[in-house]
Amino acid sequence: MSAGPAGTGAPLEIEGLTTGYGDVAVVREVTMAFPTGRMSAIIGSNGAGKSTVIKAAAGLLPVWSGRVRVGGADVTREAAHLRLGRGMAYVPQGRIVIPEMSVRDNLELGAHILGGDRARIDRAIERLVALFPILGQRLRQQAGTMSGGEQQMLAIARALITDPTTIILDEPSLGLSPKLVDVVFEKLTEISAAGLTVVMVEQKASRALAVAHRGYVMHGGRVAYAGEAAALLANENVKRLFLGEVPEELERAAETAA
Repeated sequence: MSAGPAGTGAPLEIEGLTTGYGDVAVVREVTMAFPTGRMSAIIGSNGAGKSTVIKAAAGLLPVWSGRVRVGGADVTREAAHLRLGRGMAYVPQGRIVIPEMSVRDNLELGAHILGGDRARIDRAIERLVALFPILGQRLRQQAGTMSGGEQQMLAIARALITDPTTIILDEPSLGLSPKLVDVVFEKLTEISAAGLTVVMVEQKASRALAVAHRGYVMHGGRVAYAGEAAALLANENVKRLFLGEVPEELERAAETAA
Protein backbone atom coordinates (compact mmCIF):
# COMPACT_ATOMS: atom_id res chain seq x y z
CA MET A 1 0.00 0.00 0.00
CA SER A 2 1.19 3.52 -0.71
CA ALA A 3 2.13 5.77 2.18
CA GLY A 4 0.53 8.66 0.34
CA PRO A 5 2.12 11.53 -1.54
CA ALA A 6 3.43 14.67 0.06
CA GLY A 7 2.17 18.04 -1.10
CA THR A 8 -1.42 17.00 -0.44
CA GLY A 9 -2.35 20.10 1.54
CA ALA A 10 -2.94 18.00 4.67
CA PRO A 11 -2.40 19.77 8.02
CA LEU A 12 0.67 17.60 8.66
CA GLU A 13 2.85 15.97 6.00
CA ILE A 14 6.10 14.04 6.34
CA GLU A 15 8.12 13.43 3.20
CA GLY A 16 11.16 11.15 2.92
CA LEU A 17 12.04 11.58 6.58
CA THR A 18 15.30 10.11 7.83
CA THR A 19 16.47 10.72 11.39
CA GLY A 20 17.76 9.00 14.50
CA TYR A 21 19.90 9.39 17.60
CA GLY A 22 23.62 10.10 17.63
CA ASP A 23 24.88 8.66 14.37
CA VAL A 24 22.36 5.80 14.26
CA ALA A 25 19.48 6.15 11.79
CA VAL A 26 16.24 4.89 13.36
CA VAL A 27 13.80 6.12 10.69
CA ARG A 28 14.55 5.91 6.99
CA GLU A 29 12.73 7.68 4.14
CA VAL A 30 9.33 7.75 5.85
CA THR A 31 6.46 9.49 4.07
CA MET A 32 3.10 10.09 5.72
CA ALA A 33 0.18 12.50 5.28
CA PHE A 34 -2.50 13.18 7.89
CA PRO A 35 -5.79 14.55 6.51
CA THR A 36 -8.00 17.18 8.12
CA GLY A 37 -10.50 15.87 10.64
CA ARG A 38 -9.22 12.30 10.48
CA MET A 39 -7.61 10.13 13.13
CA SER A 40 -4.45 8.29 12.09
CA ALA A 41 -2.71 5.55 14.05
CA ILE A 42 0.99 4.70 13.72
CA ILE A 43 1.62 1.16 14.91
CA GLY A 44 4.43 -1.39 14.89
CA SER A 45 6.67 -3.34 17.20
CA ASN A 46 8.95 -1.78 19.81
CA GLY A 47 11.91 -0.10 18.12
CA ALA A 48 10.12 0.27 14.78
CA GLY A 49 10.60 4.06 14.85
CA LYS A 50 7.05 5.18 15.63
CA SER A 51 7.85 7.70 18.36
CA THR A 52 10.93 8.88 16.49
CA VAL A 53 8.76 9.90 13.53
CA ILE A 54 6.40 12.02 15.58
CA LYS A 55 9.19 13.59 17.63
CA ALA A 56 10.80 14.75 14.39
CA ALA A 57 7.43 16.00 13.15
CA ALA A 58 6.99 17.98 16.37
CA GLY A 59 10.49 19.48 16.10
CA LEU A 60 11.94 17.54 19.02
CA LEU A 61 14.46 15.70 16.83
CA PRO A 62 16.45 17.08 13.90
CA VAL A 63 15.53 15.95 10.39
CA TRP A 64 18.58 14.46 8.71
CA SER A 65 16.91 14.38 5.32
CA GLY A 66 13.39 14.87 4.03
CA ARG A 67 10.77 17.45 4.93
CA VAL A 68 8.01 18.20 7.42
CA ARG A 69 5.14 20.47 6.41
CA VAL A 70 2.49 21.97 8.69
CA GLY A 71 -0.44 23.58 6.92
CA GLY A 72 1.56 23.49 3.69
CA ALA A 73 4.50 25.41 5.19
CA ASP A 74 7.93 23.78 5.31
CA VAL A 75 8.87 23.62 9.01
CA THR A 76 11.72 21.12 8.66
CA ARG A 77 14.24 23.47 10.29
CA GLU A 78 11.79 25.33 12.50
CA ALA A 79 11.99 25.14 16.30
CA ALA A 80 9.36 23.11 18.13
CA HIS A 81 7.81 26.10 19.94
CA LEU A 82 7.24 27.90 16.64
CA ARG A 83 5.17 24.99 15.36
CA LEU A 84 2.67 25.66 18.14
CA GLY A 85 1.83 28.93 16.42
CA ARG A 86 1.10 26.97 13.25
CA GLY A 87 -1.57 24.88 14.93
CA MET A 88 0.39 21.83 16.08
CA ALA A 89 0.07 20.33 19.56
CA TYR A 90 2.06 17.45 21.03
CA VAL A 91 1.25 15.16 23.97
CA PRO A 92 4.36 13.21 25.04
CA GLN A 93 4.40 9.71 26.40
CA GLY A 94 3.88 9.25 30.11
CA ARG A 95 1.14 11.72 31.16
CA ILE A 96 3.58 14.55 31.82
CA VAL A 97 1.80 16.99 34.13
CA ILE A 98 3.23 19.11 36.94
CA PRO A 99 1.97 17.22 40.01
CA GLU A 100 2.36 20.04 42.54
CA MET A 101 0.31 22.46 40.46
CA SER A 102 -3.47 22.55 40.28
CA VAL A 103 -5.35 21.29 37.26
CA ARG A 104 -6.20 24.85 36.30
CA ASP A 105 -2.57 25.98 36.61
CA ASN A 106 -1.48 23.06 34.43
CA LEU A 107 -3.99 24.14 31.80
CA GLU A 108 -2.89 27.76 31.97
CA LEU A 109 0.71 26.64 31.56
CA GLY A 110 -0.28 25.27 28.16
CA ALA A 111 -1.89 28.60 27.29
CA HIS A 112 1.30 30.66 27.35
CA ILE A 113 1.17 31.37 23.60
CA LEU A 114 -2.21 33.06 24.09
CA GLY A 115 -0.27 36.05 25.37
CA GLY A 116 -1.85 36.37 28.79
CA ASP A 117 -5.30 37.18 27.38
CA ARG A 118 -7.33 36.26 30.48
CA ALA A 119 -10.72 36.27 28.76
CA ARG A 120 -9.41 34.05 25.97
CA ILE A 121 -7.81 31.66 28.45
CA ASP A 122 -11.02 31.44 30.49
CA ARG A 123 -13.03 30.67 27.34
CA ALA A 124 -10.53 27.98 26.37
CA ILE A 125 -10.76 26.36 29.81
CA GLU A 126 -14.56 26.43 29.63
CA ARG A 127 -14.39 24.67 26.25
CA LEU A 128 -12.07 22.00 27.60
CA VAL A 129 -14.13 21.42 30.73
CA ALA A 130 -17.11 20.77 28.46
CA LEU A 131 -15.03 18.14 26.63
CA PHE A 132 -13.54 16.68 29.84
CA PRO A 133 -16.16 17.23 32.58
CA ILE A 134 -14.05 15.47 35.21
CA LEU A 135 -11.46 18.25 34.92
CA GLY A 136 -14.12 20.80 35.78
CA GLN A 137 -14.56 19.01 39.10
CA ARG A 138 -10.81 19.01 39.70
CA LEU A 139 -9.69 22.52 38.68
CA ARG A 140 -8.35 23.38 42.14
CA GLN A 141 -6.99 19.91 42.87
CA GLN A 142 -3.30 19.12 42.61
CA ALA A 143 -2.69 17.25 39.36
CA GLY A 144 -0.51 14.65 41.07
CA THR A 145 -3.40 13.46 43.24
CA MET A 146 -5.56 12.48 40.26
CA SER A 147 -5.79 9.03 38.71
CA GLY A 148 -3.67 8.09 35.73
CA GLY A 149 -6.61 8.41 33.38
CA GLU A 150 -7.49 11.84 34.71
CA GLN A 151 -3.89 12.96 34.32
CA GLN A 152 -3.91 11.77 30.71
CA MET A 153 -7.07 13.76 30.06
CA LEU A 154 -5.37 16.79 31.61
CA ALA A 155 -2.32 16.31 29.37
CA ILE A 156 -4.56 16.15 26.30
CA ALA A 157 -6.62 19.13 27.42
CA ARG A 158 -3.48 21.18 28.04
CA ALA A 159 -2.36 20.48 24.47
CA LEU A 160 -5.78 21.49 23.16
CA ILE A 161 -5.98 24.79 25.02
CA THR A 162 -4.36 26.70 22.14
CA ASP A 163 -7.09 25.39 19.78
CA PRO A 164 -4.69 23.56 17.43
CA THR A 165 -5.58 22.05 14.06
CA THR A 166 -3.40 18.96 14.63
CA ILE A 167 -2.69 17.04 17.82
CA ILE A 168 0.03 14.38 18.02
CA LEU A 169 -0.05 11.87 20.87
CA ASP A 170 2.65 9.39 21.89
CA GLU A 171 1.14 6.27 23.49
CA PRO A 172 -1.98 7.92 24.98
CA SER A 173 -3.16 4.60 26.50
CA LEU A 174 0.14 3.79 28.22
CA GLY A 175 -0.36 2.45 31.75
CA LEU A 176 -4.14 2.91 31.76
CA SER A 177 -6.77 0.35 32.74
CA PRO A 178 -8.96 -1.02 29.92
CA LYS A 179 -11.87 1.15 31.07
CA LEU A 180 -9.77 4.31 31.00
CA VAL A 181 -8.33 3.35 27.61
CA ASP A 182 -11.92 3.30 26.36
CA VAL A 183 -12.51 6.78 27.76
CA VAL A 184 -9.34 8.24 26.21
CA PHE A 185 -10.11 6.74 22.80
CA GLU A 186 -13.69 8.02 23.01
CA LYS A 187 -12.41 11.53 23.66
CA LEU A 188 -9.97 11.32 20.76
CA THR A 189 -12.84 10.20 18.53
CA GLU A 190 -14.87 13.23 19.67
CA ILE A 191 -11.95 15.54 18.96
CA SER A 192 -11.49 14.10 15.48
CA ALA A 193 -15.22 14.32 14.75
CA ALA A 194 -15.06 18.02 15.64
CA GLY A 195 -12.60 18.54 12.76
CA LEU A 196 -9.20 18.18 14.44
CA THR A 197 -6.47 16.09 12.83
CA VAL A 198 -5.42 13.43 15.35
CA VAL A 199 -2.16 11.48 15.02
CA MET A 200 -1.34 8.84 17.61
CA VAL A 201 1.41 6.32 18.15
CA GLU A 202 -0.02 3.27 19.91
CA GLN A 203 1.14 -0.11 21.15
CA LYS A 204 -2.48 -1.23 21.49
CA ALA A 205 -2.53 -1.67 17.74
CA SER A 206 -5.87 -3.39 17.28
CA ARG A 207 -7.64 -0.87 19.49
CA ALA A 208 -5.98 2.04 17.71
CA LEU A 209 -6.93 0.80 14.25
CA ALA A 210 -10.48 0.13 15.44
CA VAL A 211 -11.02 3.83 16.19
CA ALA A 212 -8.75 5.38 13.55
CA HIS A 213 -9.58 6.29 9.97
CA ARG A 214 -6.09 5.70 8.60
CA GLY A 215 -3.13 3.67 9.74
CA TYR A 216 0.58 3.25 9.17
CA VAL A 217 2.45 0.07 10.09
CA MET A 218 6.15 0.61 10.72
CA HIS A 219 8.84 -2.03 10.68
CA GLY A 220 12.59 -1.57 10.75
CA GLY A 221 12.33 2.22 10.61
CA ARG A 222 10.22 2.26 7.45
CA VAL A 223 6.54 2.28 6.51
CA ALA A 224 5.68 -1.30 5.65
CA TYR A 225 1.93 -0.81 5.16
CA ALA A 226 -0.36 2.21 4.95
CA GLY A 227 -4.02 2.62 4.20
CA GLU A 228 -7.51 2.73 5.65
CA ALA A 229 -7.46 1.47 9.22
CA ALA A 230 -10.21 -1.09 8.66
CA ALA A 231 -8.27 -2.66 5.78
CA LEU A 232 -5.10 -2.86 7.87
CA LEU A 233 -7.02 -4.41 10.73
CA ALA A 234 -8.18 -7.17 8.38
CA ASN A 235 -4.75 -7.70 6.79
CA GLU A 236 -3.36 -11.13 7.69
CA ASN A 237 0.26 -9.99 7.63
CA VAL A 238 -0.51 -7.09 9.94
CA LYS A 239 -2.37 -9.46 12.25
CA ARG A 240 0.71 -11.64 12.47
CA LEU A 241 2.82 -8.57 13.20
CA PHE A 242 0.61 -7.83 16.20
CA LEU A 243 1.49 -11.27 17.51
CA GLY A 244 5.19 -10.58 17.18
CA GLU A 245 5.73 -12.56 13.98
CA VAL A 246 7.36 -10.79 11.04
CA PRO A 247 6.35 -12.45 7.75
CA GLU A 248 8.68 -12.41 4.78
CA GLU A 249 6.26 -10.19 2.87
CA LEU A 250 6.52 -7.54 5.61
CA GLU A 251 10.30 -7.72 5.61
CA ARG A 252 10.33 -7.12 1.84
CA ALA A 253 7.81 -4.30 2.13
CA ALA A 254 9.98 -2.55 4.74
CA GLU A 255 13.10 -2.95 2.62
CA THR A 256 11.51 -1.58 -0.55
CA ALA A 257 9.17 1.10 0.91
CA ALA A 258 9.80 4.54 -0.51
